[in-house]
Amino acid sequence: MRIVHGGISVTPERVAEVTAEGATFQKLCAQEDGCVEYQLSWKLGEDENLRLLEIWDTADDHETHKLQPHTVAWTAFISGAAAAPPGFTQYDV
Repeated sequence: MRIVHGGISVTPERVAEVTAEGATFQKLCAQEDGCVEYQLSWKLGEDENLRLLEIWDTADDHETHKLQPHTVAWTAFISGAAAAPPGFTQYDV
């Protein structure tokens, strides 16, 4: 099982746009083979801090996810909305 956790700070003027795009992206990820959980959320008290939790059956499922067209598009999109570089931690359990 692979677990990924972390987040990214988003520029304040892009929060609504990220929320809308993130809802679609989250839904697509949750439908992928091997996805146990895919969750995007805003950190309470830090309204521009987007949090991520991913849980995958296998490391291979996660690696396949990273190559999906919707993931590539999301990565480009969220990079453009970022106020700072993202930070993620990955665990294989």
